[in-house]
Amino acid sequence: MKNLCGVLLSVLAAAAVLCSCNVPEPVPTATSTPDYTATPIPPTATPTPTPTATATPRPAYLDVDPGSLQDTELILRCSLDGKAPEKLIELAERFSEENIEGISVKVLPAYSADELSADLAEDSRERTDLLIADSAWLRAQTQNGYTPLDLSDFLNDPDLALAAEDTDPIMPVMLAPEDQSGHFYALPLWTEPAFLYYNKTWALELGFEDTPKDLAAFAEQACAAGRANYAEKDESKHGTGGWIISSAPNGVMSWLLSFSHGEQTPGEILRSDSGDTFSDTAAWLRNLYDNGCAWNSRVKEPYDYFANRYALFYSGTYSDAERQLNAFALSKQNGFDNWDLIFYPSRTAGEDAVPRIYAGCVSIAIPRGEAKNENAAWRFIRWLYSGENAAELALAAGGWPVRDSEAVTKLYRGSGKDKLYQTLSYRQYMVNSDADENWLTDQRILSDGFAYIFNLSAKAEDIAGIWDQIGSSIAEISTVNSSPESGQSGEITETGGNNETEP
Repeated sequence: MKNLCGVLLSVLAAAAVLCSCNVPEPVPTATSTPDYTATPIPPTATPTPTPTATATPRPAYLDVDPGSLQDTELILRCSLDGKAPEKLIELAERFSEENIEGISVKVLPAYSADELSADLAEDSRERTDLLIADSAWLRAQTQNGYTPLDLSDFLNDPDLALAAEDTDPIMPVMLAPEDQSGHFYALPLWTEPAFLYYNKTWALELGFEDTPKDLAAFAEQACAAGRANYAEKDESKHGTGGWIISSAPNGVMSWLLSFSHGEQTPGEILRSDSGDTFSDTAAWLRNLYDNGCAWNSRVKEPYDYFANRYALFYSGTYSDAERQLNAFALSKQNGFDNWDLIFYPSRTAGEDAVPRIYAGCVSIAIPRGEAKNENAAWRFIRWLYSGENAAELALAAGGWPVRDSEAVTKLYRGSGKDKLYQTLSYRQYMVNSDADENWLTDQRILSDGFAYIFNLSAKAEDIAGIWDQIGSSIAEISTVNSSPESGQSGEITETGGNNETEP
């Protein structure tokens, strides 16, 4: 991986001159969803004989006697941040006390995804009955010898399916990432949407009453902030203002969705032959940078810059909110500024400005093992989706819940996390990552290429070449990882230092 990224960066480093152009006015383009019709299958010249149907054996994990589950201890491993592990341990203890089968769940949080990968490695396999982790990370573990259980049999079993009387269905947009042609090797617990942090108070002082919903409005406000900071007596603010440039994968993908042609999914954008979406996005943002409306941060964390009006916008998730609140509390001049979490601007304006919000997904899976443990593990999952248990975990993690009900909304409304609660209505605009087993690696290659766009030696005419390098690297990684001889461990190698480029 390091060699591939070295090749990528060395090829890209040929560029040398800054481009200089005006911030473009995005031209609204009307897009329409094509009507899909089924194509009739032509009759074959020779009738194909129909094979005799054979009975499919009923999986052993469906027929486990509940009485045999007494004193079964399940090992649940996870790689989670913040307060989520603490809440998960609390829920596991509650389940252990409440379930009538006598099942207990022991939660073993990992310090990192790499540590969790090591626990799943074939040469040092630790017993694991349940896994909670990023959905894309779970898929990557198939290269690590990890074999997940297909949960469809449980979902379709009349006795073991999710209890309808106290379980609202998982929202289709949330369930879609785990639907693999009707098979579910994991189920979503919450999603982590990407937002823009937006200083509403400063925007009002700059003369803008409305939150920018389209690219033209975003550029106007970002450039106004840049001009205001350039006029400041404090020279440390010169060259700052609008949007803090970030090449974090979820932010990059959010921009790509803003410029996407039609209803492209993230996977379709990454595997595009033409790279039109990437080229449009890169050119527009680079022009924003060249005109002082976006700037490269000198530090990785944006919280103090945002609280002290060095930036009108920055890219993040709700996981940044607590530290952002603390930064405002320490700000002497702007401690009472009002800020919002907003979606990335749409390409079109007016009524056609429908946002597309990129979100990662954290899911739960059952590794293959003994039938008794598989059955007990499902009973924990079934309990987790009952009531508001899963929503409590989602709230602790600072993510969107996967179910929609009055009780879940009330839980979020009363949580004190007002900024997160106010975004719940945005869930309808969520776009899934349609991740495959190479998704984590693909995103890091994309991140490296995107960061180079804002390098002083890059030129506008280099963008097509940057995309070619990204595409060829992604294709090569996919070929290597799909090879039986690859021996991939599932661990991801960092392709760069951090996600911010230095000025």
